[in-house]
Amino acid sequence: MSVSQQMDLRLKMHKIFDTCQLSNNWKRNEKSSSREYIAQEDGSSIVLNLIQANLTETFSFKKGSHIVLKDSLMEYYNKDLMQ
Repeated sequence: MSVSQQMDLRLKMHKIFDTCQLSNNWKRNEKSSSREYIAQEDGSSIVLNLIQANLTETFSFKKGSHIVLKDSLMEYYNKDLMQ
């Protein structure tokens, strides 16, 4: 695996949204002080809406993936996305 591929796996991504909706099976991590969710199955998804831009994005995650929702920001790792 090349260095750039390894860096891509560890890259934390951020997405801004106005509203979001979790689909499929997610579990909230109660030990976390922020709103952290863990995907319980492959294909667990989140739909983000940017109302002013009239844009909707859907992201599907692998089982065991962690996402964090802070105010209007979603944090996730690129390696956790379903390809």
